Amino acid sequence: MYNKPKEHAPSIAIYPGSFDPIHNGHIDIIRRSVAIFDEVIVAVAYNPHKDSALFSPEERVEMIHECIKDLEPRARVDKFSGLSVDYAERIGAAVIIRSLRAVTDFDYELQMAQMNKQMNMSVETVFLFANPKLFFTASRLIKEVAGYGKRLPDLVPELVMTRLRAKLKID
Repeated sequence: MYNKPKEHAPSIAIYPGSFDPIHNGHIDIIRRSVAIFDEVIVAVAYNPHKDSALFSPEERVEMIHECIKDLEPRARVDKFSGLSVDYAERIGAAVIIRSLRAVTDFDYELQMAQMNKQMNMSVETVFLFANPKLFFTASRLIKEVAGYGKRLPDLVPELVMTRLRAKLKID
């Protein structure tokens, strides 16, 4: 007897982070995530009481939207304040996507995933390894190098570089 496959609910995943600014490593993870999940929400995390980011949450959302608009409607961007696991539950996401580069990332991310699991057993964390070509890429380093006037065409989209140069007042 043949059993008709059950309809499955669309899989919704969030990819939370500060994205200050978004770089090609982030975009690579987003593109790969869209191939796995029905919908990926790039979730810009901010703390209204202690956010020391270079770009405002609104500016980050705008930049990300421009960088991933070709992936719509499978990928979209939002912002949130608070815990990622609470945000995931609030919007009906069953998965939190995290990227791993170095061993130090793994240690921190494993602790975070375990804590999230303690808070909400129904939200899973999925780890994707960084593209080896972008392994060393970090927003902190990009801001530092851009501050010295260096262009980073292989690490950030041109629209992000333009925004960085304007924000850092570099000609």
